[in-house]
Amino acid sequence: MPRTAQEPAKNGIGELLLALHTLGGSATRAELTERLGCGRSVTGYLLRELDQLGMIGVDREHQRSEGGRPSHRIRIADTGPVVLAIQLHAATISAARVALGGRILERVDRDLPSRDVADVVRELCCLVGELVPDERPLLGLGIAVPGPVRLPDGQVRAATHLGWPRSVPLARLVRAELPPHLTDLPIEVGNDANLAAWAEHRHGAGRAAAQLLYLTTTRVGLGGALVSGGQLFSGAHGYAIEPGHITVDPAGARCRCGSTGCLEVEADQRALLRAAGAPDLPDGEIPGAAAEVVAAARAGDARARTAVQRLNTHLGSGLASLANIIDTDRIVLGGTLAALYELDPATVRDQLAARAFLVDIDEITIATEQLPDSALLGAAELAWHPLLTDPRRTLSTAHHPQQA
Repeated sequence: MPRTAQEPAKNGIGELLLALHTLGGSATRAELTERLGCGRSVTGYLLRELDQLGMIGVDREHQRSEGGRPSHRIRIADTGPVVLAIQLHAATISAARVALGGRILERVDRDLPSRDVADVVRELCCLVGELVPDERPLLGLGIAVPGPVRLPDGQVRAATHLGWPRSVPLARLVRAELPPHLTDLPIEVGNDANLAAWAEHRHGAGRAAAQLLYLTTTRVGLGGALVSGGQLFSGAHGYAIEPGHITVDPAGARCRCGSTGCLEVEADQRALLRAAGAPDLPDGEIPGAAAEVVAAARAGDARARTAVQRLNTHLGSGLASLANIIDTDRIVLGGTLAALYELDPATVRDQLAARAFLVDIDEITIATEQLPDSALLGAAELAWHPLLTDPRRTLSTAHHPQQA
């Protein structure tokens, strides 16, 4: 039942802000009313509250509805708050200043001086200092890392792709390295695949999915995540949905976890090179060589296409196991998995249809990721979360440039 003007939703302005955010930072009043499932009077009440907080502006040039009634376009204010987002890779670091609506205002990419934890933290904090806004309020810092992250303290566990010790208190180390005027800045750390899934659900190929399953792979390993009912499913400690260690070939390659034939060693870039008959290469050379195999497959090379089909057979088998567990309606593939699927969707879908127990293949949409910076934008989503949960309180504690 639609809400009345006397019955604004609990955290109604947060819901409205989230709607604006997922609509790209701009929408008509009619679009917002439909998204919230309320009456125009409730939308108007909530918009007035956001206006009083300085969060929105109105574009007076508007479109008219079919009945001729004006519907002003509401947008996020240009002076509104921003967040900082960091993504750690095995050898590089990306940093961005991000506005609501998923808009990257400024971005910096650097090579890491080393994989040493202290060196990485110093470089990270240096980038934070460069990107702190001169005029707009800063709400927080989100960090995406290629490894499991314990909730709620941001402890990075077993980040083997970074060569880190088993447990690194990254949030605490970053806070200790920040300049004094930023030590109270909220800092959140998350797994890069989880955050990429969250961003795709809000801004990309996973929009409106009830049960979004996201899988991605790059040079080594495979990450995954589940967004259920609009919420990132993290499990009791933050380690849920590690699809890379589903067994898809008991006689397959040895995995770093100690098992054999795990999905991540049968469907990552190294597996693609192995299937194509290429020699084992150092980590830094794997992406380029894998791209050559993908390009050869696109050009019709028989050996490369056979390698792609082999990996897609394992991928489809792994997806079927996951579909049987989580009852997904949308699968989004990222990284090299996206390229493999686009080259040979039939093998993946055939495996999924043959092995999924209850779910009909026609009830599952398989898509490739839409966002080029999904994990980086996901780190921003982590920093936006307090604002979208409790806008008034979050804005009251924002870091302002004059505080520096």
